[in-house]
Amino acid sequence: MKSSLQICLLALLMMGCSSNSDGHKYYKFSDQAQSVEKQIGAPETPIYLDQVAILGVSNQQAFVQFTQPNTVNIASFHFWAEHPENMLTQLTLSYLNKRGLTIIPRTLAGDLNTTRYSLKLVVDEYAGHYEKGAILSGNWYFYKLQAGNTQLIQTKRFSFENQLQDDGFDALVAAHKSNWLLLLNDVEQILTAQLNKSSK
Repeated sequence: MKSSLQICLLALLMMGCSSNSDGHKYYKFSDQAQSVEKQIGAPETPIYLDQVAILGVSNQQAFVQFTQPNTVNIASFHFWAEHPENMLTQLTLSYLNKRGLTIIPRTLAGDLNTTRYSLKLVVDEYAGHYEKGAILSGNWYFYKLQAGNTQLIQTKRFSFENQLQDDGFDALVAAHKSNWLLLLNDVEQILTAQLNKSSK
């Protein structure tokens, strides 16, 4: 009798554990840069890429959504497969390198004896929104590094909204991906123009 009770309790415990693990879902961007065409004549000056910084409530692996004005919902079962700062940094690195720019992660940068540049992206909103779909906003900063000095040569505020094409978290992921690629396209064009101007 006692052993059958233990077996029942063990079975219930196992069912509870499996249902909890099955309820969690993890998302990542696919290889967004596959269709990116390399820009002909892109400058070869190295650019150090700092880790993308996400400020506030969105700086976590759980999905964040604004469900009504001044109300934030943090998902209990839906997560990014890795921390979004890491994911967005890797996407930025991949996209800009495939466009022909020479992007080096700041953590891997050596002491190059040339003029080089640094790019920093700071995100203050990265969430789902009850009216606007997926929202992305923040600032990016472009620095020139020369002779031990750091000079800010370009900064820009960005803000993107993208309505979801369907219900659910898959549609939210697709909208977030689209917003980030729009941002990277803008960044790439401005960086290329700045570098070409500096090389003249």
